[in-house]
Amino acid sequence: MKLQVRMNREAMMMALLALLATACGSNTGTASHGSPFTSSTPNPSAASSTPNPTESPSTGPVSSIETSFSLLPRQQPAGFVSKISCSGSIGVSDPVAVVQLHTAPAGSAEAVLRDYANALTPKTVCLFKGGVAQLIDARHVVVSACCDPESAYAAAVVDIPEVRYHWFQLPHPPGFGAELVAVSPGLDEIAWLSNDDTTGTNRKVHLTTKSGDQVVATLRTALGRCGSPDDSKNGAYTHSGSHLYVLDQPVPSSNILIVLQGNQQVLSLVPPSAGWPQGAQPAMAVWSPTSQLLFYRQQADVWRWTPAGGAQRYLSGVNWSSPTISADGSHLAYSVLRSDGLHDVYLVDLAHGGSPTRIGKGARTVPVFLNSTQLWYKTEGPSICGPGSNQPLIYDITDGSESGSVIDQVQAVWPATSSHF
Repeated sequence: MKLQVRMNREAMMMALLALLATACGSNTGTASHGSPFTSSTPNPSAASSTPNPTESPSTGPVSSIETSFSLLPRQQPAGFVSKISCSGSIGVSDPVAVVQLHTAPAGSAEAVLRDYANALTPKTVCLFKGGVAQLIDARHVVVSACCDPESAYAAAVVDIPEVRYHWFQLPHPPGFGAELVAVSPGLDEIAWLSNDDTTGTNRKVHLTTKSGDQVVATLRTALGRCGSPDDSKNGAYTHSGSHLYVLDQPVPSSNILIVLQGNQQVLSLVPPSAGWPQGAQPAMAVWSPTSQLLFYRQQADVWRWTPAGGAQRYLSGVNWSSPTISADGSHLAYSVLRSDGLHDVYLVDLAHGGSPTRIGKGARTVPVFLNSTQLWYKTEGPSICGPGSNQPLIYDITDGSESGSVIDQVQAVWPATSSHF
């Protein structure tokens, strides 16, 4: 069994949407939206953007001698060849995104890291010829090893732009599997899951630090992942590293959402013995990038949780998907399913309050903030077998304009946050 890292949420979502455009299958939507919202009027003059020249990347990783990350260390897998090359500098607080551009070879997994310190002229700093499991911050990513059995459960924290690898391996006793949840922003903790591969039992949430390994939660029996249109990240730390959510989602009726502060559970949403009723399960969680504020969906409502205030209903009758929050924490965007099977995207001003506002000039889907002002999403239109994904766009929240985007797919963002990326 390979390391079950959810390496590329956007790639999974886009693959599903592409499938819908060509063959019959289930859509990526959630249940109906129950609140009446008003539509904004975006600026009709939308200029098409042009690609920025890709800088010539350097080649070869830098050997890691003194590491800033040293948990569960292992040797570099035999025969490993780096698939990351970088050129230029990255500010430690620069907003960044790992994306696939129009210029990527057709059918390839080639992606780039773009630095949005200047949102109008983002620069391409790194090239990735493989998946990124996690974008920890502007200077660190997690990648998994591939593909020999001896490297099962192996991954690396990579310092960028130096391209310095720090290899680690999740514990895997005989007969047991392991799955990475996330590496903490402080590079001092690994959250991961274990289970009995044969029976799906003994499923546990682990936190590993320099002090050792600790089991912090026990999950329900589940034989593998069935998959669902509601699948999202299985966990994420706050940017401060103070809290971690883990969202176990083997099947919707068995979803579990827990929030940990250190090794203590401070929120636990566990299904009743008969399982969650349809649509009642917790799903689509996302942290604010600027505070210990968690949003998630449950019972066809959106809830907000804070350490001080606990869980409170935030949006009634909003069955959202793909929630995302801007890098400065001031805006929240999400999509909802329409009666025709397509989606609309809504924007909430978290800084000043007010009702959600529908944005875009037609059906829109899978939004994700790239920085504090630019929201990426795709148009959506009907096809023979269900909704299809079409043109990628950038919505500018400063003036409500829409313009074409050079980005085909988003894989990860920071410090902006998303339930998927």
